[in-house]
Amino acid sequence: MSFAERILTAVWLSATTLSFLASLWVPSPGARLFLDNTSWTLAFWLSAFWAWRGWRQAPPTDRALHTGLLSFAVLVALGQMVWNVQVALDWNPFPAPADLLFLAGGPLWAATVIRATFARLSRDRAYPAALDFGGTVLALLAFTLVIYLPSGGVDSLAVGTVLVLYPAGFLAAAGVTALAIPTVGVRIERSHVLVLLGLLGYGLSWMQWNLMVISGTVQPGIWFNASFSVSALVLGWGARWLRFAMSADAAYRRQCDQAMNYVPLLSMTLAAVTLVLLFVAPDGRAGMQALILVCCLLVLLLAALRQTIVVSLLNRLRTAEAAVLRNEEQLYRVAHFDALTGLPNRRYFEDALERAVAEAARDTHSTNRRVALLLIDLDHFKSVNETYGHRVGDALLSEVAQRITQLLAGQGLVSRLANDQFTVMLLRPASRTELAQLAASLVEGLAQPWELSEVGAQYMGASLGISLYPDDSANSVELVRHAHSALHATKSAGRGSYRFYIEEFTQITRGRLELRRRLHNALQAGEFALVYQPQLNQQRQTVGAEALLRWSVDDKAVPPDEFIPLAEESGLIVPIGLWVFETACHQMAQWRAEGWQVPVVSVNVSTIQLREPGFTQTLLGVTQRAGVTPASLVLEITESQLLDESLYAIALELKNAGFALSIDDFGTGHSSLIKLKRLPVSELKIDKVFVRDIVVDVNDREICATVNALARTLGLEVVAEGVETEEQLQFLIRMGCERFQGWLFAPALPPRQLAEQWLQRQASHAAQ
Repeated sequence: MSFAERILTAVWLSATTLSFLASLWVPSPGARLFLDNTSWTLAFWLSAFWAWRGWRQAPPTDRALHTGLLSFAVLVALGQMVWNVQVALDWNPFPAPADLLFLAGGPLWAATVIRATFARLSRDRAYPAALDFGGTVLALLAFTLVIYLPSGGVDSLAVGTVLVLYPAGFLAAAGVTALAIPTVGVRIERSHVLVLLGLLGYGLSWMQWNLMVISGTVQPGIWFNASFSVSALVLGWGARWLRFAMSADAAYRRQCDQAMNYVPLLSMTLAAVTLVLLFVAPDGRAGMQALILVCCLLVLLLAALRQTIVVSLLNRLRTAEAAVLRNEEQLYRVAHFDALTGLPNRRYFEDALERAVAEAARDTHSTNRRVALLLIDLDHFKSVNETYGHRVGDALLSEVAQRITQLLAGQGLVSRLANDQFTVMLLRPASRTELAQLAASLVEGLAQPWELSEVGAQYMGASLGISLYPDDSANSVELVRHAHSALHATKSAGRGSYRFYIEEFTQITRGRLELRRRLHNALQAGEFALVYQPQLNQQRQTVGAEALLRWSVDDKAVPPDEFIPLAEESGLIVPIGLWVFETACHQMAQWRAEGWQVPVVSVNVSTIQLREPGFTQTLLGVTQRAGVTPASLVLEITESQLLDESLYAIALELKNAGFALSIDDFGTGHSSLIKLKRLPVSELKIDKVFVRDIVVDVNDREICATVNALARTLGLEVVAEGVETEEQLQFLIRMGCERFQGWLFAPALPPRQLAEQWLQRQASHAAQ
């Protein structure tokens, strides 16, 4: 409140008080009447002023309610002004124009409150609230009528109606306001109490005033007359600070709902008291008695209807609650169980594992508090899923879940962790031997053929990794991680078996993770280098070279079989492979610019690179920028990759672009003659595993001889890798092999060293 408002309020309030006190002391009845009217006028307009100030400062959400309260205060003040004019003119009809203004305030405020209340309620809550409001208003009306009934002295219906409407209107407004607060859950403040007291004061003051009018005991300058001014000031001061903030406290809202349940009881109690007063009162007008009786009966009817609606609403809520419980159960199952297999999913498993480990950690007195985790990964499931489709894959997973459950025979918790991974959690296993027996039975059971109606019998084994708490894991997270490490070791060792976790697995895994991290920056850091291993013919002339990628980390060489799979898993093989191709092309151009002649350079290409959009055009762009022809490059693709049906088109596109294609590691895949005939390749490379024992192993000799014969039939060249001894070379020459590569001639060499030792020899030979 500003300083100016405080001064104005103090002066105004002082004038009101002095006017009233003066009315008590002056002897003249006319002067007393004048001072009473002056006191009322000042009080009513001060109330309107405070209501206006509250309206000015109200937030937009409360503006409608403040407008109604301001209108109420202004109507009362205007009614007093009209009353003053009537007194000045000595014109005192009843009802009079001033009565219309006085009477309009209460219903206007009640309508404003009801409208604002229903705007904040849902339909289900609006119906009971409307019945509560109606019952309260009717009960107050009946009570007011029964108060006036014994008074007598009211001969005119209009006069009686006005006399009743005065207290009934103000008391109804007070009742509606009181009900609105708990109905919408408004937090009760002092300003609310002041407004209610002001409305009650108005209603009770008018009730007593009208009774005095009926009995002819109205006098100016008495203490009772101050009740109007006090009511106006109390209401106005409450309107000045009024706010309607709905409470967010759930407990308070429940208390409000509980309080509203007693409203029908209070209305019926007031109606019952009214009926008692009606029957014990002296005889009055029959019409008035009938009206009171109708009001009381309506109160009872509305209360009964309200309870019926509430019961219906409660039944609907119970039905909805039951549906929610069913939905919660369904949601819980969806969230914690696998829809395909019906087994617990990852979330359920992780929660159960964490609880089991926590309980085992607390059970320090037990001699066996182990928690064992068996991680099961299906071998070759991806191939089956991609070959026969997801429907067959899903059917297979369901069969796997059932078979694991049957093999366990109620032991432990079986869960589906991921696509083709399952877990078994066991509490207090007797020993590692028991776990090993269980793991062996699972491996054996899952290796049995799978009878699928659509595709027949399928063979698909499983690999297991086992970890235990607290033997090798400190918590549930480590338990899972170590089981993964053991599983990885099992798969690396050949699949179809099981392994327990040991610390060495963690070191290996950490090493792989560190290599993966370093690999992301290796290209930018210039840690890669290309070396070249020469390829020679039977006359030991250099006819080509294979570009081989090398990576050094902290001056230590990382084997290609360690970092190439990591590059493929992370997708880094695409930029790394492009760098290899660009470097090889530029090196070839540099050699030729220096006078060296290298017929072809072989470069390894990954399947991931082949699947890159526009791969052929990318390679052609590199060759054009380097100034070399596609025909001077051989793209080596492993046998298993090139046999993928989806790669036939890109292989043909590369062939048509001028690149020569070579099948690397030939003999290690599953080529068929039909597929090999279709492939657009010009070269086969015999894998070094067949060359290594060619001198002592008859089978390896037969394989190499067959490959050479097959190549001649198909018109393909053959390159033998891994030639390390003269005996191996002579065997291969007798078989008809024309190109060789291996340590017998030279290891992979840096570009300068290769040029000096091999390309220079080629130049000297040409000069001779």
